[in-house]
Amino acid sequence: MSDMELDTISILVVDDEESLRLTFQLFLQRQGYHQVLTASSFEEALTAVSEHTFDLIISDIVLEGTSGIDLLRKIREMGVECPVVMVTGYPNVETASEAVRLGAFDYISKPVDKETLLKTARLALRQYRLERDKERVEQESKQFQALLETIFRSVSDAIITLDPDFTVLTMNQAGSSLMQELHPGSREGANFRELCNRDDLRTFIDDAFHVLKTRYEIKEHRVECMTAAKSHKILSVCMSPFNDGHGGYCGVIIVIRDMTKMIPEKGGHRSRFHRFIGQSDTMQTVYTMIENVGKVDTTVLITGESGTGKELAAEALHEESHRKNRPMVTVDCTAIPENLLESELFGHRKGAFTGADRDRLGRILQADGGTLFLDEIGNISAMVQLRLLRFLQEKTFYPVGRDTPIQVDVRVITATNLDLKKMVENGDFREDLYFRLRVIDIILPPLREREGDVPLLVHHFIAKITKKIGKEISGISDQALLQISQYPWPGNVRELEHVLERACVLCHGSTITSEQLPAEIIEFRHGMQPRPVEEQHVIIPPVGNSHVFTPPPQAQENLALQAQENLAPQDRILNALRKSGGNKAKAARLLGIDRSTLYRKIKELQIDLTVLDL
Repeated sequence: MSDMELDTISILVVDDEESLRLTFQLFLQRQGYHQVLTASSFEEALTAVSEHTFDLIISDIVLEGTSGIDLLRKIREMGVECPVVMVTGYPNVETASEAVRLGAFDYISKPVDKETLLKTARLALRQYRLERDKERVEQESKQFQALLETIFRSVSDAIITLDPDFTVLTMNQAGSSLMQELHPGSREGANFRELCNRDDLRTFIDDAFHVLKTRYEIKEHRVECMTAAKSHKILSVCMSPFNDGHGGYCGVIIVIRDMTKMIPEKGGHRSRFHRFIGQSDTMQTVYTMIENVGKVDTTVLITGESGTGKELAAEALHEESHRKNRPMVTVDCTAIPENLLESELFGHRKGAFTGADRDRLGRILQADGGTLFLDEIGNISAMVQLRLLRFLQEKTFYPVGRDTPIQVDVRVITATNLDLKKMVENGDFREDLYFRLRVIDIILPPLREREGDVPLLVHHFIAKITKKIGKEISGISDQALLQISQYPWPGNVRELEHVLERACVLCHGSTITSEQLPAEIIEFRHGMQPRPVEEQHVIIPPVGNSHVFTPPPQAQENLALQAQENLAPQDRILNALRKSGGNKAKAARLLGIDRSTLYRKIKELQIDLTVLDL
């Protein structure tokens, strides 16, 4: 033992002869045992033992009025476990036997020489230290085993151990639950080959054979399988050999993680996402797609029917990107005359053409560092298609009338309700531009395919519209909601919003009823097909003398226009344009149709806009 260890050892010497007590104390202290106390009687010894912790007790077997055997018996009753060495002047077999039975380490005979005392003390202390180390190791081992068992029980991954014969030795709670799903009746002690005796689980057996044969672990790989209840699972499997601590291999440890529950679904099953309202599975797919694509700087083409929310999707993509704090510039390609669209996008120099009285920044340059959203991209001319293709390829462009290029950092998002692929086949749209725009496409589902979303949208729009027009409408009747839910909505969410705005304007109570719904919705309920969205109009039901209702001015304009059902389509469009002051977007809203539809109708009907005289 080192001097430091000796200095921490505490020894008690018990003898009724003072000379022997002091002699033993002196021998021990000179040897380096500095903490040596003495006691002259049975009572003093018990007091010392109760007040101090000793590593060794040396006691004469004959004490005044009692004996060292009595002392040994008493201190063992007190729970003292340190070694006790007995000293006797008259050794005999009976005394030695009793001392050993009571747990004495040894006894030495008088006269006691120094070397015998020190050697016996050294051996007793060494054995005591070994016993304490053993007890500590055993205690630590028990604690560690308890910790492992706690971890084994509580960990969420399935943990299964097999012996070389494929007998299941242990399964934690997660392992038992998983195996019950895969093979009802699974238990510890069962044969793992029988539990996995299916084609989709065969890889478990093959992997376990491999680990036992090669003694190498198998890193994570993912397995598709079916539960007994025929539900699909994706499992991540790792297998490792384990040994017996002496170099021998005892079996296989299998760790399985259920990845089925880890399909990314940020925010859970959402009913709102940016400005979208909807909790259907189809919309959950759209939300996830936007989240994933938004983070990547690549061109996106958004497609879908009119009124499905393509502009909302573009805004959400911008908000999900690292560009969200930079500008998002929107260009409605149908709202700008073809001869001006090129200048609008790329800008122009002063004097580049008649009327160019000053330099003009194009929309692309305005969007530098941010996002450029080109709505209704299918309507652009062949010349603009070519210029846009060159810009996407080179990230540079030339303003009209300028010879030096401008380089910008812009993400381009486009949208259309047209079939661009068919337009490419017909020669109306460049194939190379189509593939440039459609690096990633997001397809927005029509409202009729969004199961369960109509009621959410109805309540959202009622709250929004009533706040705008200043009415107190608390809800909608079950019958009206059923009729709305059954209608296929060819105009999608935009059409639904317009119908609900009409209903809110006409509602003279706190609840929207079937009476406030347009005829096409009521007719459809009786088996009639809805009219095309651009031909739909609102019929105002007569108002009795007993009930006078005056809509707000904006609603009056809307209703007065829609009530002219006997007018020719050209006249309805011209009236809407007059009401909107020539603003085609506002006119389209008044007519309840999409902007692109309005432009198409103007072109098809060859409407002369000069008659407006605005």
